[in-house]
Amino acid sequence: MKFKPLRDLIVVLPEERVKSAIIDVVMSEEPNMGTVVATGLGEYNAKNVLIPQPVEVGQKVRFGTMGKDEYLKYRPYFEDGVRYLIMSWKDVCFIEGNEDAA
Repeated sequence: MKFKPLRDLIVVLPEERVKSAIIDVVMSEEPNMGTVVATGLGEYNAKNVLIPQPVEVGQKVRFGTMGKDEYLKYRPYFEDGVRYLIMSWKDVCFIEGNEDAA
C-alpha cells in the first residue's frame, strides 16, 4: 500500500466469487467479502477520546454491496493493477471467524 487510511476508513481486497463449472451462471453481483489490508487509527468521540478500529489487518470481512438503491458508498482504488475498496468500517456487516465477539 502506498497510503494509510485515516480515521474510520479501511482498505479491503475483495474476493471474487467463483462461478460454477457445472452450471452456466450469470453473476452480476459485486463481491461482498474480502480481506482487510489497511486500517486507519479510529475516530475521536465528543470528549476527544480515540475509539480504535474494531477491525484489524488480515481479518476477513463481509460488507454490503453497492446496489443502485443502497446507501453504501465505498470507492474502488487501483494499485499495480489490483482493485481495492476504500470504505468505512461501519460498512462491514461482520468479521468472519471472530470467536472473541461472543
